[in-house]
Amino acid sequence: MQTKRKAAKQADTVDTRGRKRTRDASVDTLKQEDKSNEPDFRLEMPKTLKGLLVYDWESINKSHQVVRLPSTVTVTDILNRYIADKHSGNDEMMDQTIQGLKLYFNQSLNSLLYRSERKQLDDIHDTYPDKDLTDIYGLEHFLRLFVEMPLLISQSNVDLPTTKYLHSAFVDILKFIADHEKDLAVKDYEAVAS
Repeated sequence: MQTKRKAAKQADTVDTRGRKRTRDASVDTLKQEDKSNEPDFRLEMPKTLKGLLVYDWESINKSHQVVRLPSTVTVTDILNRYIADKHSGNDEMMDQTIQGLKLYFNQSLNSLLYRSERKQLDDIHDTYPDKDLTDIYGLEHFLRLFVEMPLLISQSNVDLPTTKYLHSAFVDILKFIADHEKDLAVKDYEAVAS
């Protein structure tokens, strides 16, 4: 009886896998060509703003708090201050960029939120059904959009000159925010409502 068990055990341990398939070099070449056609879109977050993002994450995920809404300094306020400070006159490309940022923010806010903030979003929709989200949320959430922006831009159908323009505009906006962080960052958190 024991010999049957040993034989069965040995049969179970025999490697029944076959050889690995060899890599298809043509697939690797196609992947490299696809990557070379995509524009490299990376945004370097200033160190002070990285610190603000870390503080925000810790407040929400460790201290179980959420940003008090509506924010006293909203995304719309930040962008209006940026335009007033940096751009005088009629700059159609910048106006479109600002409108695009607002649109991206409004459309992607749900994916920018942490799990504990989702109920707050539902409450905001109930309380302010006709108000734009850029007129409710502030810097903490706006910075999360810039973290996701390279992925969003790479998924969109934007030509190279426009991508370069957007990159320089976003870098300039981030620099403006970093320079005015004390005025724009509210850091007003409250306990998560049950």
